[in-house]
Amino acid sequence: MRSMYIKHLALIFILSVLTGCTVVQPGEVGVKVSMGKMDRNLLTPGMQFYAPGIDSIITYSTKQETVGGQAVPLTADQQPITIQYKVLYNLPDGQVLTLYEKYSGDPYTKLVEPQIQEAFRQVIAQYKADQATKNVNTIKNSVLSMVRENVKGLVNVVDIPITHVDLPEVLQTAIAQKQVMEQQALQKQYELDKAKKEAEITIANAEAQARSIHLQSEALAKSPALIEYEKVKRWDGKLPATVITGGSNGTLFQLK
Repeated sequence: MRSMYIKHLALIFILSVLTGCTVVQPGEVGVKVSMGKMDRNLLTPGMQFYAPGIDSIITYSTKQETVGGQAVPLTADQQPITIQYKVLYNLPDGQVLTLYEKYSGDPYTKLVEPQIQEAFRQVIAQYKADQATKNVNTIKNSVLSMVRENVKGLVNVVDIPITHVDLPEVLQTAIAQKQVMEQQALQKQYELDKAKKEAEITIANAEAQARSIHLQSEALAKSPALIEYEKVKRWDGKLPATVITGGSNGTLFQLK
């Protein structure tokens, strides 16, 4: 009995030496490589056994990851601009074996990041520096579309939001001055439009008044009775201080 117990202990010791184990965590998958040959069966979360010195297990996260990055491309007018961005991505389970075969190591560093740098280089080259700062969302969408096309579904690139765009100080000053000049031009145009409108109103009023006087003059000329009517309408109700009466001697007397 004692010898059998010792044999069992020896067997457990030998197995513990020859067999290793590791745990694949939730949100991860594992690739087992035996003597340089990849096992086509993906390891799922849980305890996994392997032979130390013969097997190795490489784990990949399939959860969504967020990585920050920076690109310094040249604009259409050859100005370097610094773009800060974030990348939201995850690895599809069905692409992990292919990623291990073609891009050993970190798939983001080996595949995604180079494509992002190239996409920013091509997209920014289509914009002048001042235009680039005004079209951040359009640039982001163009870069995202290009990266997705180039990684061919091996990595699921969810989004590439641009967090900051920095221009050289000299260029920032030039753009600020240009904006001030544009605002001044808009203000001047507003003042000119306002003056033009006021002049048009003054002319219209003058033309209307002249037309009214002309019509009144025509009416008075055609009707003498209307002239007398206008005199009566304009009389303030006060009798004149001096009245000349008819007669041979033209008597003149004053009313008090």
